[in-house]
Amino acid sequence: MCPSTAGFKDWRAMAFSPQTNALYIPMALNCEKATFGEVEKVIGKGGVGPVRRRDYKYPQSGGNLGEFLAMDIRSGRVLWRHRTPSPSNTAALATAGGVVIGGDWDRHMYAYDAATGKILWQTRLPTSAQGFPITYLANGKQYIAMPAGTGGGSWSTLIPSELAPELHQPRSGNALLVFALQGSHSGESSLVVPPK
Repeated sequence: MCPSTAGFKDWRAMAFSPQTNALYIPMALNCEKATFGEVEKVIGKGGVGPVRRRDYKYPQSGGNLGEFLAMDIRSGRVLWRHRTPSPSNTAALATAGGVVIGGDWDRHMYAYDAATGKILWQTRLPTSAQGFPITYLANGKQYIAMPAGTGGGSWSTLIPSELAPELHQPRSGNALLVFALQGSHSGESSLVVPPK
Protein backbone atom coordinates (compact mmCIF):
# COMPACT_ATOMS: atom_id res chain seq x y z
CA MET A 1 0.00 0.00 0.00
CA CYS A 2 1.09 3.55 -0.75
CA PRO A 3 1.26 5.40 1.50
CA SER A 4 2.22 3.06 4.31
CA THR A 5 0.27 2.89 7.56
CA ALA A 6 2.61 5.67 8.74
CA GLY A 7 1.16 7.86 5.97
CA PHE A 8 2.82 10.30 3.57
CA LYS A 9 1.43 13.09 5.73
CA ASP A 10 1.53 12.09 9.38
CA TRP A 11 1.77 13.96 12.71
CA ARG A 12 4.06 16.69 11.37
CA ALA A 13 1.80 19.73 11.12
CA MET A 14 1.43 21.59 7.85
CA ALA A 15 1.32 25.38 7.68
CA PHE A 16 -0.85 27.84 5.76
CA SER A 17 0.15 31.24 4.37
CA PRO A 18 -2.62 33.74 3.59
CA GLN A 19 -0.11 35.63 1.42
CA THR A 20 0.36 32.74 -1.02
CA ASN A 21 -2.90 30.87 -0.29
CA ALA A 22 -0.75 27.78 0.01
CA LEU A 23 -0.37 24.86 2.36
CA TYR A 24 3.18 23.75 3.17
CA ILE A 25 3.24 20.02 3.81
CA PRO A 26 6.13 17.98 5.26
CA MET A 27 5.97 14.35 4.11
CA ALA A 28 7.63 10.95 4.29
CA LEU A 29 7.51 9.01 1.01
CA ASN A 30 7.34 5.36 1.98
CA CYS A 31 5.07 2.44 1.20
CA GLU A 32 4.66 -1.02 2.70
CA LYS A 33 3.69 -4.56 1.94
CA ALA A 34 1.77 -5.83 4.96
CA THR A 35 0.28 -9.13 6.00
CA PHE A 36 -2.36 -8.74 8.70
CA GLY A 37 -3.07 -11.58 11.10
CA GLU A 38 -6.36 -12.47 12.71
CA VAL A 39 -7.68 -10.42 15.58
CA GLU A 40 -8.86 -12.45 18.56
CA LYS A 41 -12.60 -11.77 18.96
CA VAL A 42 -12.94 -11.96 22.71
CA ILE A 43 -14.71 -9.40 24.91
CA GLY A 44 -12.09 -7.16 26.48
CA LYS A 45 -9.39 -8.17 23.99
CA GLY A 46 -8.79 -7.49 20.32
CA GLY A 47 -6.71 -4.63 18.98
CA VAL A 48 -5.18 -4.43 15.54
CA GLY A 49 -3.79 -7.96 15.51
CA PRO A 50 -0.34 -9.03 14.36
CA VAL A 51 1.15 -7.32 11.33
CA ARG A 52 4.16 -8.36 9.28
CA ARG A 53 5.38 -5.45 7.19
CA ARG A 54 8.08 -4.74 4.65
CA ASP A 55 8.70 -1.07 3.91
CA TYR A 56 9.85 0.33 0.58
CA LYS A 57 10.36 3.73 -1.02
CA TYR A 58 7.49 5.33 -2.92
CA PRO A 59 8.13 4.28 -6.56
CA GLN A 60 7.69 7.82 -7.95
CA SER A 61 9.94 9.50 -5.36
CA GLY A 62 13.15 9.40 -7.39
CA GLY A 63 14.74 7.38 -4.59
CA ASN A 64 13.96 10.02 -1.95
CA LEU A 65 12.18 9.46 1.35
CA GLY A 66 11.17 13.04 2.12
CA GLU A 67 9.26 15.85 0.49
CA PHE A 68 8.36 19.39 1.52
CA LEU A 69 5.46 20.38 -0.73
CA ALA A 70 3.62 23.65 -1.39
CA MET A 71 0.03 23.26 -2.60
CA ASP A 72 -2.49 25.89 -3.69
CA ILE A 73 -5.38 25.70 -1.21
CA ARG A 74 -8.06 26.56 -3.80
CA SER A 75 -7.11 24.30 -6.72
CA GLY A 76 -5.00 21.62 -5.02
CA ARG A 77 -2.27 22.30 -7.62
CA VAL A 78 1.31 21.61 -6.52
CA LEU A 79 3.19 24.94 -6.57
CA TRP A 80 6.61 23.53 -5.77
CA ARG A 81 8.26 20.60 -3.99
CA HIS A 82 11.64 19.87 -2.46
CA ARG A 83 12.58 16.20 -2.15
CA THR A 84 15.24 14.97 0.25
CA PRO A 85 16.98 11.61 0.84
CA SER A 86 15.52 11.47 4.37
CA PRO A 87 11.94 12.22 5.43
CA SER A 88 10.69 15.59 6.63
CA ASN A 89 10.83 15.34 10.40
CA THR A 90 9.40 18.66 11.59
CA ALA A 91 6.21 20.61 11.31
CA ALA A 92 6.17 23.39 8.70
CA LEU A 93 6.32 27.04 9.75
CA ALA A 94 5.15 29.84 7.42
CA THR A 95 6.09 33.40 8.35
CA ALA A 96 4.55 36.73 7.33
CA GLY A 97 7.92 37.60 5.77
CA GLY A 98 7.43 35.09 2.97
CA VAL A 99 9.76 32.47 4.47
CA VAL A 100 8.78 28.86 5.17
CA ILE A 101 10.81 26.68 7.55
CA GLY A 102 11.19 22.89 7.64
CA GLY A 103 13.68 20.23 8.65
CA ASP A 104 14.52 16.62 7.89
CA TRP A 105 15.63 13.51 9.74
CA ASP A 106 19.18 13.80 8.36
CA ARG A 107 19.80 16.99 10.40
CA HIS A 108 19.04 19.59 7.71
CA MET A 109 17.08 22.78 8.37
CA TYR A 110 15.75 24.73 5.40
CA ALA A 111 14.36 28.22 4.88
CA TYR A 112 12.37 28.40 1.63
CA ASP A 113 10.93 31.29 -0.32
CA ALA A 114 7.21 30.66 0.27
CA ALA A 115 6.22 31.60 -3.29
CA THR A 116 8.93 29.86 -5.33
CA GLY A 117 10.40 27.14 -3.10
CA LYS A 118 13.91 28.51 -3.62
CA ILE A 119 16.14 27.54 -0.70
CA LEU A 120 17.13 30.86 0.86
CA TRP A 121 19.26 29.32 3.58
CA GLN A 122 20.09 25.91 4.99
CA THR A 123 22.25 24.43 7.70
CA ARG A 124 23.11 21.07 9.22
CA LEU A 125 22.06 20.65 12.85
CA PRO A 126 23.94 18.59 15.48
CA THR A 127 21.11 16.02 15.43
CA SER A 128 17.77 15.49 13.70
CA ALA A 129 15.44 18.43 13.26
CA GLN A 130 12.43 17.49 15.37
CA GLY A 131 9.04 18.78 16.41
CA PHE A 132 7.65 22.24 15.83
CA PRO A 133 9.79 25.24 14.81
CA ILE A 134 8.56 28.58 16.13
CA THR A 135 9.20 32.23 15.41
CA TYR A 136 9.17 35.12 17.85
CA LEU A 137 10.13 38.79 18.12
CA ALA A 138 12.53 40.14 20.77
CA ASN A 139 13.88 43.70 20.91
CA GLY A 140 12.74 44.37 17.36
CA LYS A 141 14.46 41.31 15.87
CA GLN A 142 12.74 38.15 14.61
CA TYR A 143 14.08 34.72 15.56
CA ILE A 144 13.41 31.16 14.41
CA ALA A 145 13.83 28.38 16.98
CA MET A 146 14.22 24.78 15.79
CA PRO A 147 14.10 21.83 18.18
CA ALA A 148 16.58 19.03 17.46
CA GLY A 149 16.93 15.67 19.11
CA THR A 150 16.15 11.99 19.11
CA GLY A 151 13.11 9.96 20.09
CA GLY A 152 9.57 11.25 20.06
CA GLY A 153 7.69 10.85 16.80
CA SER A 154 10.88 10.63 14.77
CA TRP A 155 10.92 8.79 11.47
CA SER A 156 13.59 6.50 12.91
CA THR A 157 11.12 5.10 15.44
CA LEU A 158 8.50 4.43 12.75
CA ILE A 159 10.29 3.14 9.65
CA PRO A 160 13.13 0.58 9.57
CA SER A 161 16.60 1.83 8.71
CA GLU A 162 16.67 -0.67 5.82
CA LEU A 163 15.28 2.08 3.57
CA ALA A 164 18.25 4.40 4.11
CA PRO A 165 21.16 2.50 5.70
CA GLU A 166 23.57 5.24 4.58
CA LEU A 167 21.94 7.74 6.98
CA HIS A 168 22.99 7.71 10.60
CA GLN A 169 21.37 9.72 13.36
CA PRO A 170 23.40 10.68 16.43
CA ARG A 171 22.22 8.51 19.33
CA SER A 172 21.92 11.34 21.84
CA GLY A 173 21.81 15.08 22.17
CA ASN A 174 18.83 17.38 22.36
CA ALA A 175 18.88 21.10 21.70
CA LEU A 176 16.86 24.14 20.80
CA LEU A 177 18.75 26.05 18.12
CA VAL A 178 17.87 29.71 17.57
CA PHE A 179 18.63 31.74 14.44
CA ALA A 180 18.04 35.44 13.76
CA LEU A 181 16.21 36.82 10.74
CA GLN A 182 17.77 39.93 9.36
CA GLY A 183 16.10 42.18 6.77
CA SER A 184 18.08 43.02 3.63
CA HIS A 185 18.03 46.25 1.64
CA SER A 186 15.59 44.70 -0.84
CA GLY A 187 13.05 44.19 1.92
CA GLU A 188 13.37 40.40 1.87
CA SER A 189 14.16 38.42 4.99
CA SER A 190 17.13 36.11 5.24
CA LEU A 191 18.37 33.88 8.01
CA VAL A 192 21.71 34.58 9.60
CA VAL A 193 23.54 32.55 12.18
CA PRO A 194 23.94 34.57 15.38
CA PRO A 195 27.55 35.36 16.38
CA LYS A 196 29.21 32.93 18.81
